Amino acid sequence: MSPCSPGSSGAARPGAYRRMVAIIAAGVALLLPTAGAPATARAAEPAKGLSAAASPGAGDAGAQILETSVLAAPRPVPASDDRTHLVYEVQLRNVSAGPVNLDRVEVQEPDGTGPVAVYDSRAIERVMLDPKARTFSRTLAPGKSASLLLDVTVAAGARVPARLVHRFDVSGAADRTLRGAATKVDRRAPLNLSPPLRGDGFAVYGCCRPPFVHRLAVMDLNGGTFAAQRYAIDFVQTTDGVHSYAGDQARNESYFIFGEGVRAVADGKVLAVRDGVAANTPQKLPANRAPENLTGNFVIQDLGGGAYALYAHMQKDSLRVRPGDRLTRGQELGLAGNSGNSTEAHLHFHVVDSPGVPLGVAGDSVPYTFDRFRIRNRITGLDSEPEAPVRADAPPAPDRTGRYPLTGDVVDFP
Repeated sequence: MSPCSPGSSGAARPGAYRRMVAIIAAGVALLLPTAGAPATARAAEPAKGLSAAASPGAGDAGAQILETSVLAAPRPVPASDDRTHLVYEVQLRNVSAGPVNLDRVEVQEPDGTGPVAVYDSRAIERVMLDPKARTFSRTLAPGKSASLLLDVTVAAGARVPARLVHRFDVSGAADRTLRGAATKVDRRAPLNLSPPLRGDGFAVYGCCRPPFVHRLAVMDLNGGTFAAQRYAIDFVQTTDGVHSYAGDQARNESYFIFGEGVRAVADGKVLAVRDGVAANTPQKLPANRAPENLTGNFVIQDLGGGAYALYAHMQKDSLRVRPGDRLTRGQELGLAGNSGNSTEAHLHFHVVDSPGVPLGVAGDSVPYTFDRFRIRNRITGLDSEPEAPVRADAPPAPDRTGRYPLTGDVVDFP
């Protein structure tokens, strides 16, 4: 996407790329309380002796300040930047009588070796989320909660820690160093899938660092907390590595991805579908934002092993599968569209550990990779305010196998 005035041709107007997926995240906030979903969350292993509150560091004493926990144990995911990512959320609650400022966070191994990652005050400002207000701040008012949206990386092939613990330097209510939020690292490999699209020039808006959109959807439901869209990806299509449409931006047919075939990422049975939701007018909020309509026309597929794929926002009357159908990898499901809670034609894809039928957004996110793709180029500037996308060159060796494409990648799928 590149900035231009509304009505000019060839690119989405400023902020349209981000708004397209921000609406999805907002939709989940409305959707989850009404969806039929399991009552238990997939929580990380609690730290022994630290499950209620972070403990003071050596030599410190006093009243409790923070309750800390990890929402779900991170799983190593090899990504397109040739690094292995541990993506997870640390939940915080201020249990003191005054405001608490988070000044520094160190991600450590329990054996006391050097930090695996460090977040200073500026970095914390970008990753400490108030999940209700959808705002970022490193200050936590009394009784308030926040989520640290962490992405810890190691070089491809390097040793991945087996366990993590966190050191928090805080000020405000008290100047203190705390340790807590211990978790194991889940060593299960991510799913290796075929791409849900075929062709060239698909721009990725997904995980794992700012700008956050899908990761904002950390939701409480039936006594549990879920991050269903941690690894969700929105795909749009470009012809020059930046622009998503040509001609009249108010026509769905102007968008390059509109009408592209959506394909099964693996073998597996269809659990649920919806068809018949009309397409939206691009760059406008849909008139009907009822919870049951947010995913638009969709397919939910059982991938086996407790993993379920959601393909959302598809074209009306384009679905070629029905519940109970046994799909084969690469089989066409329907066409990419602009239905549901969407302002621009795109495909929303994610995998969760519970089907959340009939809507596919309840459960914890399951990491995945694609078996092969080529990085055509990258888009930078997506995290600026206002958004200022700029085309950047692909890396010298652009082919990837068994990797997760990161936000800003523009990829070709064979």
